[in-house]
Amino acid sequence: MTLLGVVSMWTTYVSVRDSILPEPVIRLNFGPGLVWDCSIIALGLSVAIGLMLFALKVAIIDEQKRLNILGLIGLTVVGFISISFNLDVLYRTADREFFVRYSSEKMRAVYEDYLREAQTILLAKEEKAKKDIARQEGELAAEIKGLRKAPEGYGRIAKEEDYKLTVLQKTASVDLENITMALAKKDEADTLLKTTHPATIEEVDELQNRLRVAIKDLGAHTGLPLPAVVKIESPLFAVFAKVFDWNTIGIKEIFFVIIAFFLDLGDIVGYSLIPNKPKKRKEEPVPDFTEPERMIRARLQDESAAIPRLELAIEPQPAPEADPPIENLPAAAPEPRRPFGFRRR
Repeated sequence: MTLLGVVSMWTTYVSVRDSILPEPVIRLNFGPGLVWDCSIIALGLSVAIGLMLFALKVAIIDEQKRLNILGLIGLTVVGFISISFNLDVLYRTADREFFVRYSSEKMRAVYEDYLREAQTILLAKEEKAKKDIARQEGELAAEIKGLRKAPEGYGRIAKEEDYKLTVLQKTASVDLENITMALAKKDEADTLLKTTHPATIEEVDELQNRLRVAIKDLGAHTGLPLPAVVKIESPLFAVFAKVFDWNTIGIKEIFFVIIAFFLDLGDIVGYSLIPNKPKKRKEEPVPDFTEPERMIRARLQDESAAIPRLELAIEPQPAPEADPPIENLPAAAPEPRRPFGFRRR
C-alpha cells in the first residue's frame, strides 16, 4: 500500500506540473549533473492528495472505518482527482508521442477543412467563368449562322455579340488568373501538411504559423476568413478527450483506465475481498477499585486466610455384601389358610 501511494503521488505531481500548475519552480541542485526543477504547488498538491488517501486506507484496513458499497463509492469520488492524474501520466508514458501527435492532428484537421472549403469555392468560380465564356461564344456562333434574329452572316447583331465575348474573355481571364494563383497557394499549403511531421509541440506551433502565411491570400480570393488559431490543449485534457472518445476507444484505453483506478484503490478492493475475522468475545472488565476499597479487600483476604479450616476425616466404608442369587434361595413356605368364619366386632 505504501509503494502504491508513492507511485500515485509521483503521477499526480507529473500530471499537475505538465498540465495545470507548472509555476512557480525552484531549481534544486543535488550534485554535478543532478538538477531538479521542482514545481512547488504541484508537489504540495500531490503530497496532500496522497497522504489523504493513505490515511483513509489505513483507517479502513485498521477497522477504524467499516467498508461497504457506499464507502467504496465515496472513496472512489475522493480519489477521482488522483485517478485522473494517474491516467494522464500512465497513458502518456506508454505512448510518448501521443500528445504531439494528438495536437498535430487536431491542428491539421482545422486547416484541412479550411483548404477543402476554399478549393470548393475556387473551383465553382472557375467553372462559372468558363461557362460564361462558352455561353457567349455560343451566342456569337448562333448569330453568325443565322439561328437567331438576323439573317446568316456577320451582321450588326453578330458584331455586338462579338464585342460582348471580347469583354467577357478579358474580364474572365483576370478572374481565372487569380483563381489559378489561389489554387497554387492551396497546393503550397497542402505540401506543407503532407511533408511536415512535427516532433515537438514547438514544431506544431511553427507549422501552424507557416500555414497561416500560406493561406492568407487564399482567404482574400475566396472571401473566407482565416480559421482561428488552434490552441494546444494541456496533456491532461488531451488524454481525457482521447480516452473517452467513444468512436476511437479501444482495449488500450480501457486497460489504462482500470490500471489508473487500481493504482489508488486496488488495495482497498483487495482488502474488501478478504473474509472478515470472527468476532471475539469481549472479556468483562475488572472493576477499578479505589485505594480505600483495595485496603479493605486486602484485610478481608488476610482475615479469611487466618481462620483455621475444619477438615473432616471420612473413613472409607466397606462395600455391602452382594445378595445371593435367587436360584440358590430356599422356597418360601405357603401361609396357612384361615377357616371361614365371621369376624368379631
